[in-house]
Amino acid sequence: MKVVKTGTLKDGTNIQIEDWSEDYTFHNRADVLASYPKSKTTHKGAYAPKAGETYRFSFRFRSAEETNAAFNDLKEGRKILSDFKNYIDSNEYIDCI
Repeated sequence: MKVVKTGTLKDGTNIQIEDWSEDYTFHNRADVLASYPKSKTTHKGAYAPKAGETYRFSFRFRSAEETNAAFNDLKEGRKILSDFKNYIDSNEYIDCI
């Protein structure tokens, strides 16, 4: 995995564009946007997010261009993480954002 670009949202949440295409053939170039927000709720399980703790949450887009557009929209405050629910890699902790 290669980190393509990093940034910080206005609320302090770190985000980055990741390229997994060299590791996995089913990924397009730079199609993942990872975020590191603080969880709004506590979930059961030893490794599940707890309220107030930072955790990794990722979104998978169809292209590097889509990923970059989402990155810019988030960084500039035009959108928030929950605006991209349709692109979440795993819905297990969707209510954390």
